[in-house]
Amino acid sequence: MGAFMSYVLVPDERDTTRLLLKAVIQTNRWAAVGLSIGDLIMARRQLLNFKHLAERHHRVTAAD
Repeated sequence: MGAFMSYVLVPDERDTTRLLLKAVIQTNRWAAVGLSIGDLIMARRQLLNFKHLAERHHRVTAAD
């Protein structure tokens, strides 16, 4: 079973950036469903942590 994940930063309107995550898994259909659900939970948490860290850094530099 092979799995690949990639992140892409995409400039958005109003001086913001969107972080996209793409996951590709090579396995059978039923295993892919289970792995996707588990990965969704972990990836969501990871992306929310990235968001929190980026916004915290932005608040600190904006206050200077």
